[in-house]
Amino acid sequence: MRRVFVGGLLAGLMASSTLAAPSVDPEGNVVQELVVTARIRGPAWWWVSSPTSTVYILGSPGALPKGLKWDSAAMAHHLDGANELIGPPRVSVGLRDIFTLISLRGHFRSKSPMEDSLKPALRARFLTDRAKLTKDPRAYSNWTSLAAGLLMVADFRRQARLDLSEPQATVDRLARSKGVKVVPAGIYKAVSVFRAAETGLAISGPACMADALDEVEAGGERIRVAGEGWARGDVGAALTAQRGYEKCVNSLPEGADVITRSMNDSTATIAQALTKSGHSVAVVNLRSLLAQGGVLQRLKAQGFKVVTPDQ
Repeated sequence: MRRVFVGGLLAGLMASSTLAAPSVDPEGNVVQELVVTARIRGPAWWWVSSPTSTVYILGSPGALPKGLKWDSAAMAHHLDGANELIGPPRVSVGLRDIFTLISLRGHFRSKSPMEDSLKPALRARFLTDRAKLTKDPRAYSNWTSLAAGLLMVADFRRQARLDLSEPQATVDRLARSKGVKVVPAGIYKAVSVFRAAETGLAISGPACMADALDEVEAGGERIRVAGEGWARGDVGAALTAQRGYEKCVNSLPEGADVITRSMNDSTATIAQALTKSGHSVAVVNLRSLLAQGGVLQRLKAQGFKVVTPDQ
């Protein structure tokens, strides 16, 4: 199976919202009071505190335009003397998982040209957008519309020079340099995440293709504008990136379990850190952090004090 598909699908499931269709996107609505501009130079930070401890939380976009410079001084400062760095949940792949994933390959393949199954308007969009991404007239045709849409987005993001390792790679590097232990909020098996995608093939395929094309058609400049907004602490601008890929993943049946578990685990890990004297640092997906019913609202409901970047 193409590594870009496996990696892109798992990354999409982990970094974005997923919800059984038809239903509400759990990250679709954010708490508007939290959409602010930071007073301190650099990306926006939220402070969550108990009487004896503080956790400094960076809302992460999950990826940044390649080469985009951002001021990491606040991150370095917060990591000084920190108890731990709480990272986003991650997906683990063991040897047995690899064989299982390979066995699922056929479920994402199409025996006839995928575009022939699309309605005329959607097919026309697909053919136009495919030409923007590749010169191969048969590209994506051997995959189902769900898989093809995800592959197109992966190719588009690579063409737009989106770096999937940042800003997390910089954060992890700073933590290592300061001897701060990195603790993921959760570790999920790849197979369980992949099976959630498998169940959504028939229901979500055409909708996923439409959402994927929305992102391709929005263009790479929109990605850069959102990244630059994040880097200067403008939360509203950071949230303007087209969410075609994420909308697609939201439609996968049983996918809500992934994002719900992610929010639960991030909240619980931060709450646990707030029982320790001193301070810790956390990195949370920006939309998961700000969503209605998201991590910040959950922490506030547990009685912790939340300070926003504009305060």
